Amino acid sequence: MTYLPWNQAVTYMMDHYPEYTVKWHGTTDENNVTRDVTYYEGGTAMVNCSVTIGEVQRECWLPVMDYKNKAIAHPSSRDISDSKQRCLVKCFALFGLGIYIYRGDAVPEDATPVTPVTPVTPPKKKAKKVAAAAPKEESPSKEEVANTLKTKCRDLHNAGWTPDPSLQKQIKAAVADLDLEKMNSLMGLLDESGEIAKKLNDDTTQELSNE
Repeated sequence: MTYLPWNQAVTYMMDHYPEYTVKWHGTTDENNVTRDVTYYEGGTAMVNCSVTIGEVQRECWLPVMDYKNKAIAHPSSRDISDSKQRCLVKCFALFGLGIYIYRGDAVPEDATPVTPVTPVTPPKKKAKKVAAAAPKEESPSKEEVANTLKTKCRDLHNAGWTPDPSLQKQIKAAVADLDLEKMNSLMGLLDESGEIAKKLNDDTTQELSNE
């Protein structure tokens, strides 16, 4: 689920290569209408673009897929639009931007590893009397977990990161069904993705300050 948001990718490109151009390729139908998507037997589709920077051009393509990475038959305009954004980021990767993600790495190979600091625990004092057992903390209800998940999404959005459409669908479905296991899993995923997004944002801020 690690990925580079399209708006962050475009920000990097505009910071370093504002002159870059994008061209979308497609097919012309029987009515002589050219569309920036290619359809295949069974109704599935493919999007294809090329990016040019100076004299260097890279071309990439991507099937129109659902959140399970399965090709969609008879995709909607929204499905096609989402796939075009992913295809554009993938084409940027052919120039090197975020290519480590497609290798399955969470961070680039040259990233400085963070060494966790082990906290020093002070010795416990011997109790003079046997303390009464603390009441068992109740687990949060499904509604409370749903509210926490929605709050986390809102906080990440305010910080400049938004889940991609497929992840948004999973979040909405889990909240609607009050699926406790799924909501807890998604919160862990948002924590991880939020940290990566924060690092990318910090890197961009540092680059801008250096310039």
